Amino acid sequence: MKYNVTTFRSAGLEAKWSRNSKGAPIIVVRNPASQREHQRTSWWFVDRSMWETAAKVGVVEAFDRHTLLGDVFAI
Repeated sequence: MKYNVTTFRSAGLEAKWSRNSKGAPIIVVRNPASQREHQRTSWWFVDRSMWETAAKVGVVEAFDRHTLLGDVFAI
C-alpha cells in the first residue's frame, strides 16, 4: 500500500495533500459517505498511527477508528 492520495480515493474517501503545522507535507482525508457529520465535513490528518492501522484493517476502517470521537474531543 502506497502513501498517496490515490490509495484513499480508491477506498471511497476524499483525499488531498496539505501541510502540517511545521510545513511538512501530509495527506488529509474525509468521508463524504459517512453518517457522522464530523467525518463528512472535517479534514483529518493521516498520521503514522492511522497509516499503521490502515495497513492492518483497511483504509476506511482505520479512518473510522481514528476519527470516531472527533465530534466530542478536539484539540
